[in-house]
Amino acid sequence: MADIEDIGFELSTIVEQSTDGFESCPSPPPPFHRNINEQEIIVQPPITFIDQEQINPIKNIVPFDSIFFSDAKNYLFETTTDESSILTETTKKSNNNFFQRFINFFRSNHNLEFHRQCQQLLNLTKYPCDMSDTIHLRILYTIYRRLTSSNEIFYTTYGSHWENIGFQSTNPETDFRSTGLFSIFFLLYFVDSMYLPLAKQIYQFSLDPLQQFPFCCIGINLANILIKYLRQTLTSQKSMQKLLNENTIIDLIGKLFIALYLNFYLIWRNNSYTIEHTQQVLSELEKILFNRPKTLVEEFDDYFRKRQEYRAQQYEFKQTNDNLI
Repeated sequence: MADIEDIGFELSTIVEQSTDGFESCPSPPPPFHRNINEQEIIVQPPITFIDQEQINPIKNIVPFDSIFFSDAKNYLFETTTDESSILTETTKKSNNNFFQRFINFFRSNHNLEFHRQCQQLLNLTKYPCDMSDTIHLRILYTIYRRLTSSNEIFYTTYGSHWENIGFQSTNPETDFRSTGLFSIFFLLYFVDSMYLPLAKQIYQFSLDPLQQFPFCCIGINLANILIKYLRQTLTSQKSMQKLLNENTIIDLIGKLFIALYLNFYLIWRNNSYTIEHTQQVLSELEKILFNRPKTLVEEFDDYFRKRQEYRAQQYEFKQTNDNLI
């Protein structure tokens, strides 16, 4: 694993994923394949109307407004819930009391909740990103604005600006077909969190003339690795619970996603890699996640702890002869 102690937060100016054994989760397409531009959809500017139950005028939300992660999470979970696949006590109840006691003996309520949350995340992979869905579109534009610090107002769904943040074409929804809403979910988690400075640092580096890489496509590939890890965790009964501590499943997977991205960045930068090394780096990161997930989390936490200590030292009061009374 790359040394992660030598990187700061200062912003600089500066694929095909190997086929895995999960047929339901194919690898994303090569990062630089360009599709024919889609016909643009023109969206009218926001309009103002009067709510019948209120006196104050209300402005409707256009598809290009930003959205917070918590709001996007609630919407996505509400629209992708698959009750038949979520493991709950209700669905596992049986008239046979002995069988029920047998199940409860081996699976506590905590385990049931753990599996339910994992399945809830995996359900996101079954639903495609839809540019006609207002919330999906707002998530994409939030990712764009967070990375680029852009205040530009958009009135079209498609455009070359999507290619600027590492999508393959002017229509980003096609890039999510291998991971569904799972990858867009955690890309938003990355940029709408305390780790945004790191996301912007990696994005700026992705624009380097020699070592450039498609930021969002790499994120989709890393999400694909996490999907395989999450599926194996459930099917092989290998538990991630020892990694949870005080984290929820979402926060743990989100942390793993950002940790993978950080390691991708460090390996890529420190070895002067270019786009032809994409598969090599992704394969290396997949081995790290599957073999040493705890180490990945610990080193990620240690990295940010040291950054906080370093910043605290910068503001520490140092006694000198000038400030002595």
